[in-house]
Amino acid sequence: MALAQRSGCGQTIALEIEDRQRVPATDTLLRLALVLDVSASWLAYGMGDRLAPNLPQSQTALGDRLRLVRTNGELSLAELGRRTGMSPRAIAKIENGGQSGIDVIESLAKALEVSAGWLAFGMGPSVFASPRRGRPPRIRPSALRQEEVAVPLGEEPVQ
Repeated sequence: MALAQRSGCGQTIALEIEDRQRVPATDTLLRLALVLDVSASWLAYGMGDRLAPNLPQSQTALGDRLRLVRTNGELSLAELGRRTGMSPRAIAKIENGGQSGIDVIESLAKALEVSAGWLAFGMGPSVFASPRRGRPPRIRPSALRQEEVAVPLGEEPVQ
């Protein structure tokens, strides 16, 4: 259990995380990422560059990002609580530097429509580009050249 010792999380915690019996808190995950020399955002959520550098983070940085996004979106603690199923008090505790599991951060990020990796660790873009909505642009058949028209297998192109 050299990993547990090097990360300072304890053998039991490391085994429970590995066996998926425990969801790690953001600070535990960051320590594991530092020891494994991988990005905390990648380790937690599979987002971003696997080898991005990890910067030392404080829990207040997470809280500051959470408060910033919530207030910019003009959401009260109660409204964010309704969207996530959390109590306003629990959200306030995270905003004030309290510990939180990566699953809770993911739930908050989803409700706030921001990247969980950014919210938890300040890594990557804060918001993902939204996929294009609606129908693709209509292409007039006369605008296509003959060789660009798709022909099902086994059929001859129309001349």
